[in-house]
Amino acid sequence: MDYSSPTTWAECDEAKEELDFELKTFTVRDASLDLAFERADRSKASTSSELAKVDSKIASNTALLGVASIDAQTREEATDELAALQVRRTTLTKRKRLTTGVVRFLGEVDAEQIASQVATLTAIRDGIAPHRATLSA
Repeated sequence: MDYSSPTTWAECDEAKEELDFELKTFTVRDASLDLAFERADRSKASTSSELAKVDSKIASNTALLGVASIDAQTREEATDELAALQVRRTTLTKRKRLTTGVVRFLGEVDAEQIASQVATLTAIRDGIAPHRATLSA
């Protein structure tokens, strides 16, 4: 990195302040990603649990509808509930898909970009002080 552009202490100080601010923004982004990953993990666990319950109810209603001797009202209620459960299952499956696969991978890519950017900005900021020391007040 060429540090010859800042030619005064004030310019060095200003450059350092700007880099410090930029580093703060990446720190916030990093913390936000950590929270998003944590939320995704919690959501995935919760979604998996809820999906298992829905699957169990679907199996129960399907078995009930397989009984030839149930009355018309029970059949209608079980059919309606089964339809609602299948919609719920679709929603949960979509939610689970959002917390895995490509979406998760892209979040990890973003985290890598942040880490690289922080390392670069930190190295550049740390190089300002030695350059500043070569300048007169």
